[in-house]
Amino acid sequence: MESKHISQPVAFLFAGQGNPTIGMGADLWDANATTRNIWDCASDISGLDLRRLCLKGPMNKLIQTNVQQMAVTALNVTLYSLCRTRFDQAPVVGACGHSVGEYSALYAAGALSLEALFSTIHFRANTMNAVSKRNKGSMLAVKGIGYSALHELIARAGLEIDICCDNSHQQQVIGGSSEALSECTRMLIAAGFEPVKLGVSGAWHTRLMNEGVQQMRDYLKDIEIVRPRFDVLMNVTGLPEENAPRIKENLSLHLTHTVKWTAAMERLLAATPQALFVEISHKPYLGSMLNDFSGFTPEKIVHCRQLTSILR
Repeated sequence: MESKHISQPVAFLFAGQGNPTIGMGADLWDANATTRNIWDCASDISGLDLRRLCLKGPMNKLIQTNVQQMAVTALNVTLYSLCRTRFDQAPVVGACGHSVGEYSALYAAGALSLEALFSTIHFRANTMNAVSKRNKGSMLAVKGIGYSALHELIARAGLEIDICCDNSHQQQVIGGSSEALSECTRMLIAAGFEPVKLGVSGAWHTRLMNEGVQQMRDYLKDIEIVRPRFDVLMNVTGLPEENAPRIKENLSLHLTHTVKWTAAMERLLAATPQALFVEISHKPYLGSMLNDFSGFTPEKIVHCRQLTSILR
């Protein structure tokens, strides 16, 4: 596949935060003038030496959302820039980014400029970081259960817990305060589940982020967003959106609403003709969640690092 252009329909999946590693991106940021510009732009706008933080950490700094969101986004668009020539002849069925990865999808679709992308991520990340320090919380992954069943369990117990991400029919992520999560953990263990704490610094996509929603609305008023060149399925609805004001509202509500990844993946899987999924991430993980979907087989996804030798 390394030397061939892909002509079949494709769907791009962009990673979000929650999976950082020391050294991520070190093999890519000086690959060419485009990749250097991406990392320079991200560092200049954030005031962070992102190359150094990704190369040396420390990990407790890299997982902080004001650092991790910028780093993951820089890596996403770097990977996309290095493999996108493989798709010059391919119709794009759509794109979807998991959580903060949604911004990378919008950039890939031409809806955001590079500067607008990093400026918005910088504001979003710092807003979320500030809100998370006032409203402390965390997140847990729960496997073996779908959204509706988990929602019913939480509602029946009367817990102040939100489902942050509906990742598949067999994987959910929940968030809330430490106290509420402790109580929810005991309930889930008693029901036969094994919740796993995620390496994030706040309860993203939950009610604890509510005060950041209006701040995002106010900031996005001055950010230029144009009609995407191809469908970008929004996390808040699981549906494509092309109207700029509605995209901005989706991005604002993103802080408190469930990531409807299951709905988005079902829509892309139902596309005719069937699309090849291309995962844009440092390490593969989005593809593994697709194994929970009916009709999906491993040959229907390729990781971006498989597409060109520079990414290996």
